[in-house]
Amino acid sequence: MKWMNNARIVAIFAVVMLHVAAYPVLNAELGSNTWWVANIYDSALRWCVPIFVMISGALLLEPRQEGLSSFYRKRAARVLLPLLFWSAFYLLWAKLKHGAYGNDPSEIDIWERLSAGKPYFHLWFLYMLVFLYLFAPFFQKMIQSCKPKHLHWVVLCGFALAALNAALTKMEDTSSSWFFNWFLLYIPYFLLGHVIRHMTLNIPRRWLWLGLMSCIVATASGVYALAMRTDLSTGTYFYDNLSITVIPMSACIILLLRDWNHSLITSQFTHTLSKLTLGVYLLHPIVLDIAYYFDINAITFNPLWSIPVLSLLTYGISLGLVAGLQRTPLRHTL
Repeated sequence: MKWMNNARIVAIFAVVMLHVAAYPVLNAELGSNTWWVANIYDSALRWCVPIFVMISGALLLEPRQEGLSSFYRKRAARVLLPLLFWSAFYLLWAKLKHGAYGNDPSEIDIWERLSAGKPYFHLWFLYMLVFLYLFAPFFQKMIQSCKPKHLHWVVLCGFALAALNAALTKMEDTSSSWFFNWFLLYIPYFLLGHVIRHMTLNIPRRWLWLGLMSCIVATASGVYALAMRTDLSTGTYFYDNLSITVIPMSACIILLLRDWNHSLITSQFTHTLSKLTLGVYLLHPIVLDIAYYFDINAITFNPLWSIPVLSLLTYGISLGLVAGLQRTPLRHTL
């Protein structure tokens, strides 16, 4: 479906731009003009990861005549190989990066990173996704047995519990160091992808845009207000994928994308670009790390224009790297 390809392309660029904007959010003076510009960009892009989860749900939860062994064999090739290869690669990359800044590479605790599901900051998503894939066939059976209204209530209650957990985790610092239960919090997004693919409810676009903009303002304002009362780490609760502002923001975005079912340029171009999404997700931190090493970041320049420009450059270079690697045996890891 065209809108899903569009959603992948838009979401992966949003991921890259979010990571570019995160640098000044974390390193600029809280409340400065630089920080506020980055905060607004960051707040406006927080739907990117939920979009990927919803697309996965929209695709994987469709009824299919397929045995469990066949289902798992196909998805293992798609997810497990990239997870294993890039986990090993980024553990080595982290050691090299640590040494490049004059630190002791042995300080990188491999076991601690693996047990936390974060060999590198962005790989947590693959660790979470593996478990969603693991339980997807059982969610399929549940959906087939549910009336639509019951499924809607499951999604709403799931979001309520996930949002409460996200708030308590941030406020009380009770997060687990293990990654095995992460997928439980993303089940509502997974199911929502299926619901939105099939729902017939048509919400006027002006209301969706109004909801989106309201959530962005609430996110940016919430981060600042909470950070000023406590600290930036606590304030970033509003950036959480399951915060009370990001959940409705993500729902608005995917509905807008679903209703705009057109190719970005041509169908072939959109399809090709969409297929490179995972590779860009996996490789773009390398491009950013090299740029940061040479002091090229959104603080060095005016963030109002440097964030989108650096994002476009990072995305373009990452696309080039992925396209090149597609011609090598590493294509199976992308």
